[in-house]
Amino acid sequence: MTKNHTNFFFAFRSLSNKNFRNLWFGQVLSAIGMHSDMVARAWLVWTLTGSSTSVGSVLLVRALPMLILGLFGGVAADRFNKKMLLMTIQFWSAFMHLLMFLILFYGDIQMWHIYLISFGLGASMSMNQPTRTAIIPSLVNSKNIANALSLNSIAINSTRFLGPALVSILIYSTDIWSAYICAFIAYLLVLFFTSRINLSKSIIKEQKGNPVKQLFEGFKYIKDNKLLLALFFLGLAPLSIGFAHQTLLPQLVEQKFGEGVKLLGLIQSTGAIGGILGGFYIATRKRLSKKGILMLVVSSTYAASLFGFGLSSMKWTVFIFIIIIASSQTIFRSSNSLTIIETSPEKLRGRMLSFTLLDNALSPVFGLMVGLAADKWGVDIGYYLLATGCFIIIFLVLLIYPKIKNIS
Repeated sequence: MTKNHTNFFFAFRSLSNKNFRNLWFGQVLSAIGMHSDMVARAWLVWTLTGSSTSVGSVLLVRALPMLILGLFGGVAADRFNKKMLLMTIQFWSAFMHLLMFLILFYGDIQMWHIYLISFGLGASMSMNQPTRTAIIPSLVNSKNIANALSLNSIAINSTRFLGPALVSILIYSTDIWSAYICAFIAYLLVLFFTSRINLSKSIIKEQKGNPVKQLFEGFKYIKDNKLLLALFFLGLAPLSIGFAHQTLLPQLVEQKFGEGVKLLGLIQSTGAIGGILGGFYIATRKRLSKKGILMLVVSSTYAASLFGFGLSSMKWTVFIFIIIIASSQTIFRSSNSLTIIETSPEKLRGRMLSFTLLDNALSPVFGLMVGLAADKWGVDIGYYLLATGCFIIIFLVLLIYPKIKNIS
């Protein structure tokens, strides 16, 4: 084949690897749990408080462990048996969702309960993603790493396509507690599939040494590598500032369009179509080329679509913009992660990938800020501020490190 893309089935080639297949099934199920919590938590906080600031504050509390523990999560991914680390993380996530279910079903839910459990789930997320991504090069052939990364994105977005809509209907038909029992069951199944991954002895060999020293070893490597600095900084646009638009969705749905949780779930599910399209764009390529230009283009497209959200006065336009946003984010994340993996030595991959969590962790900070602005001046202003912030980041990256355009 001479073309850089091929047929539909070629996109799933990494799933022929049994170990990656088990990891991927775990990714699908953990995404179900994540999306169940995402819809339920946002709507629960909104119904309790009626404030986008409160929705943003819960996201901020969830992100705090990523800021505190995220980098050590990368150290742990490099240092310990990745399979056993994943098992521990999934057990903790299952416990957190079970606890939330019990409080909702038997107790009187308070905001401090939501803050506490959000912090606990943030702790597991800070360890999960660096470990889950860092293990991929140990499971698949090097030429299929981009394919495996994109399949993970497809897994997340496929569940996001139906998940939020079904969870919203489930909440509407029963109550919010039902979303958390679904998430608990999903994480039990994640544990099952993770237990079936077999790693060779050379892969599970644990690193010795001082973890703090190993963390600073990662900092030093980044300090000496301007390309990595540019990649992390550019990630602020779609992964931090842009993604904060999730904070504004409940307010957009209720105040701009006069609807409720069903429309919220439908918008989030529709976004998954874009995520799946973006995932297939990466997965069907034999080789991902011109990654620098690609990341800059999709980041700019993301920012422009945020302006579109603010300008939209008809519901159908929101669905178009959410598809564009989701596809742009998926393409960016896969391209960004692949470049980091290709640039980093194997012993540092977990730490390098954990630095991308700082982008994710900062998103709720921007969400809280934009939530305050939206509560005061309206939801449209919130979207304009996010779009402007994204364009500023893209401009600064091009100004400081113009060579990013040359990443092949």
